[in-house]
Amino acid sequence: MQGLEIALARLAGTVLGAVARSAVAPRKGAGLVPSPFRPLPRPASPDRLAEVLGGRLAERYGTVPEHERLAAVDGVRDAFAAAGAVDADRLFAVDLDPLRLSRELRSPDAGLSGRTLDLYDELLGLCCAHLVEQFTAEASFPARAAVEQARTSGRVRDAVEALASDRPRPEAATLAFEERYARYVAATHGRLELFGLTLGRSAREWPLDTAYLTLAVSGDREAVPGLAHPGPVTVSTDAALATADRLLLRGPAGSGKSTLVQWLALNAARRSFEGDLADLNRCVPFVLRLRAFTSADALPVPEDFLRATGVPLNAPAGWAEDLLAGGRALVLVDGVDEVPVRLRQRTEAWLKGLVTAFPLARYVVTTRPSAVPEEWLSRQGFAPHTLLPLDRSGIRAFLAHWHDAARLENPEDETLDAYEASLRQAVGTRRDLGKLATNPLMCALLCALNRDRRMQLPRARKELYDAALDMLLVRRDTEREICGVEGVDLTREEQTALLQRLAYWLIRNGQVEADRAEAAEMVAEWLAAMPQVRGTPEQVFAHLMIRSGLLREPAPGSVGFVHRTFQDYLGAKAAVEARDFGVLVKNAHDDTWDDVVQMAVGHARVEERARLLKQLLRRADRAPRLRHRLVLLAAACLEHAPELDPAVRELVQTETEALLPPRSKEDAEELAKVGELVLELLPGPEELDEKSAAAVVRTAELIAGDAAFEVVARFREDGRPAVASRVSEAWGGVRHRALRAGGARRKRLER
Repeated sequence: MQGLEIALARLAGTVLGAVARSAVAPRKGAGLVPSPFRPLPRPASPDRLAEVLGGRLAERYGTVPEHERLAAVDGVRDAFAAAGAVDADRLFAVDLDPLRLSRELRSPDAGLSGRTLDLYDELLGLCCAHLVEQFTAEASFPARAAVEQARTSGRVRDAVEALASDRPRPEAATLAFEERYARYVAATHGRLELFGLTLGRSAREWPLDTAYLTLAVSGDREAVPGLAHPGPVTVSTDAALATADRLLLRGPAGSGKSTLVQWLALNAARRSFEGDLADLNRCVPFVLRLRAFTSADALPVPEDFLRATGVPLNAPAGWAEDLLAGGRALVLVDGVDEVPVRLRQRTEAWLKGLVTAFPLARYVVTTRPSAVPEEWLSRQGFAPHTLLPLDRSGIRAFLAHWHDAARLENPEDETLDAYEASLRQAVGTRRDLGKLATNPLMCALLCALNRDRRMQLPRARKELYDAALDMLLVRRDTEREICGVEGVDLTREEQTALLQRLAYWLIRNGQVEADRAEAAEMVAEWLAAMPQVRGTPEQVFAHLMIRSGLLREPAPGSVGFVHRTFQDYLGAKAAVEARDFGVLVKNAHDDTWDDVVQMAVGHARVEERARLLKQLLRRADRAPRLRHRLVLLAAACLEHAPELDPAVRELVQTETEALLPPRSKEDAEELAKVGELVLELLPGPEELDEKSAAAVVRTAELIAGDAAFEVVARFREDGRPAVASRVSEAWGGVRHRALRAGGARRKRLER
């Protein structure tokens, strides 16, 4: 028990040191501490307070192991250390209520669980009660209490006079605006379009709270049999949000990042969060989609949040800044990956500036994993989580959501039950479909195509997009006998040609949205080469916006594709048709072009495919700093090349074999610089010697993230000493980063 006694003594000193001192004589306090611990002599010594706390621990938690009690004591000590001086202003701000004070000082979970967390909560509450007790015993307390009472009476008098004179108070005007803004956000974000359900003028959106599917993210770590270090667990997005005030949410295309942002904004506006997220009901949401600012000279400051995001409301002066400063703002920053590489440093500086200026606000930032490393903004206390692929139950839940919405659209359609059952069986039994159905977007595509093609589904990703375009651009309207609604008829080839050019223009300019007027002007220019199209440029542009199902208007005056995946797919096709292989190779080092280059290999003819891959390898030879990335990108492209000159395939494989597997620590460090692209290409553990296997594990450890962890997990049964040691260190490193992020959250000067 000696360690516990020392820890309690330090805790007592910290608690008493948190009180702003004044010259006092021993006297009785307010009687807030329950018997048998009330009252303590004033000023209480750390030894006396430690004795009281120790008795409480022994009485109520005598069966709890000492290391758990020490953890609870250390957690309380950290909470008071982070709080700084607890002066009279702070205590009067919580109405001298120990419970409110403990809630303000409490870390969200303090990194504890079970009985240890219960002990932490009780110990923190007891310390707060003693702290208030000591303060009320100070000689200066009656005078200060009289001052606070006079001030409160004055505020009440002013409020009564304002009501009596029917003068609107500034607070009332602010609250009224806040309600208007909440209604606007709820109306704007309250509905979700389920892809492929309806098209054109008949398109309908579905209530988000009905269509939304709770997703899973990587969580903290837990024990894995046979290993001393813990392994990954899965938690819901709700749990991740409840334990972090600053969240970096990483996920691939179509994984549901933007939908989650929309769901958070809706529930914050409605104040409808429940359970562990109920505290978010006090927050006002700001949805900042970074793609809207790529052409702006600077990112918005708080007073410009509404104007910059297209909200047609005029906020009271200082409203947004007051919300941020007071911890009532929920800042939702969507799409770091949609910011051009040249502007990401600007984006990072802007986010750091926001957090520094407004540390009490809540922040959620979303991105594709390839855009930023897992540790991005970790020094600012952001907890990284990765959206995980849908598991079997998640896929089944999404299929049910989609088909339930389809039944609402067509209640007389008796085939939907059969379509749902067949798709559920196909995804569960066909490995190719199971690999495709990894996220909500791909699941929605499969649902739509399964229904449209009478349960005849494609096998590969390119086939999937080809079939989706055929369904969207032609078959739906043809089979429904919808023709010339906008005064113009366009074939699939004509629509595809225009959409490809728009997609490629966006990609070349590092944008995901275009100004609507500018897009319309470009369509008019492109139509000069299509004299067979009958109709005005305005009619053609309206047709693309309304009938194609691929374009949307995310904000008034802007145009973008319904999903980045379709932009990359169509842009790659345009690049191939324009023979812009040099442009593809020139930008291949940019991670935002990864999918474009890979899809271009799928679109290209056999000889073009070979030319593109050889040009990638030649650039790799000329650019030593980029060699690893370019060679491995070429290797990733092979999956999209069903037919390829054997000599070129062998050349790519030979160049790849020179890099994979890594054979030393230095090799691992070079490969890790490529990022997550390399993870899908790492071999093993079969047919690897001990040194190479250990280097593969080291590579994954340096890349970090959940995909990297899966690579490490493949080697956990490898008993060779160097490999087992490397696996153990890699697992421990992952755990250390998770604990470090949790510790940073506990030590922040939060509420």
